[in-house]
Amino acid sequence: MKSNKPILVDICWTLFYSNTTYDFLRIRGNKFNSLIYKLFGCDLVRSCAIRKFNTLSREEQTTRVERFYNEYLEPRKIAPVWQLIEGREIVLVSQTMDIIAQTVAKHIGAKAYFATQNKAEVLAHYTDFDIVTDNLSDIELIKRAQHATIITYNNIARWQRILPQGTNVTFIETNRNKY
Repeated sequence: MKSNKPILVDICWTLFYSNTTYDFLRIRGNKFNSLIYKLFGCDLVRSCAIRKFNTLSREEQTTRVERFYNEYLEPRKIAPVWQLIEGREIVLVSQTMDIIAQTVAKHIGAKAYFATQNKAEVLAHYTDFDIVTDNLSDIELIKRAQHATIITYNNIARWQRILPQGTNVTFIETNRNKY
């Protein structure tokens, strides 16, 4: 029997085998960019690509994201996650681009979406929820969730070490690497 609590769902590497922003913008990081990110928390490659994308008309942006969803994301669905969320009240929580989160939300009938890394913003809106994610950065949401489903990429042991004892969690092991 499905729960009537909302289920918070990550998009990248949780709903789809994809980092949606990087795959949509067709960008790849490099060592210099990684160093800048580690030192300053700024992803220069991503920021520049988003800035260039934002120069397009809203109509062109929407057309490109719709095509990306239909042609690229659809074939990369992670089936066990889609089965898990079927019939649930879905709230997307992802650090992807807002227009991508909005498009995914529309296609799956999500109640709401948050394209943010600010977990406090999400927790201000939801207190009784389940969560599905692959992100270690979602640990605060996982701790507060009634039940967490964690998608793992050959890192289940790491998750088991990090999670507080007594966390109500189920793992979905993909048996693959992200990249």
